[in-house]
Amino acid sequence: MQSVLYALAVKFLDRDELAMIKERIGMTVLGKMLFEDGVEKGIEKGIEKGVQQGLGRANALNVKLADAGRADDIIRAASDRTYQEQLFKEFGI
Repeated sequence: MQSVLYALAVKFLDRDELAMIKERIGMTVLGKMLFEDGVEKGIEKGIEKGVQQGLGRANALNVKLADAGRADDIIRAASDRTYQEQLFKEFGI
């Protein structure tokens, strides 16, 4: 529904009219719901991306530690966040 309204508005309205419509939609319950849905989806995507990046960093650290024969450090880093951060810095991750 939102995409249909957007397509029609872009096709038939000029910039000033679009600004006015945007302002009025923003004040409606529907506008607020659409905004909140967009924010929620953005937050979810941001969290997902952050988790993936964190896993990537941890996996890269584990590989470097394993290659260096530092299995004890892998175990310690898994339970000691401060130590893990030190290792990230040490290995430039």
